[in-house]
Amino acid sequence: MSFTGIAFILAAYLWGAIPTSYLVARYRFGIDIREYGSGNVGASNALSLIGNVIGISIGTFDCVAKGILPVLLARLLDQSLAAQVGIGLAAIAGHNWSPFLGFTGGRGVATAIGLLLVFWLWPEWIILGAAVGIVGMLIFKDTGFWTLVSLLALPVMAYLFQRPVEIIALTLMIGVLLVAKRLTANWEPPDRREGRFRVYLYRILWDRDVARKDEWTRRLPDSITKA
Repeated sequence: MSFTGIAFILAAYLWGAIPTSYLVARYRFGIDIREYGSGNVGASNALSLIGNVIGISIGTFDCVAKGILPVLLARLLDQSLAAQVGIGLAAIAGHNWSPFLGFTGGRGVATAIGLLLVFWLWPEWIILGAAVGIVGMLIFKDTGFWTLVSLLALPVMAYLFQRPVEIIALTLMIGVLLVAKRLTANWEPPDRREGRFRVYLYRILWDRDVARKDEWTRRLPDSITKA
């Protein structure tokens, strides 16, 4: 890979690392979003805590500005497909583990959606969107498990649709990055009351540390709960 490609990947990581939800919550509402709800520095937690309009706007920014634009810019500058894939994955990694927030961050879902769109994986996007949106959100009211199912199905679908090997690698690495984020969370240690094995199982399956969704998404800082 050329020096230009490596420079693009580093720039994409730093660009993806801009903590959109954290900045909006801090400077508009005066809170550290990591201390509320799921602790996720992303659109889903913002959606739950500070409203639909702001949450959707943040998700759109994370999808378009972080996922789509860096890859488009690299494509316009005639970077190889492998470099474009590396740039997109770097943006997800930056979003998930931002050096500006002590390597905490979001879950990378919105940015990953941007990559599916910019690489024209429309059939995959439609099928997975139906799984998460219709089955997960509308029927079961919980998208965590169905997002995991989608991550596992994505490389299989890319292979069946005969995508280039770089794109199949992209879909595999999207799953690796998003599952790794589930496991590491924001470096929160497992709750001893639940047990280490159970917490990590919950994180993999449902992207949270407890069985009940409402107990997780409605969390408050210790300073408030102990008051």
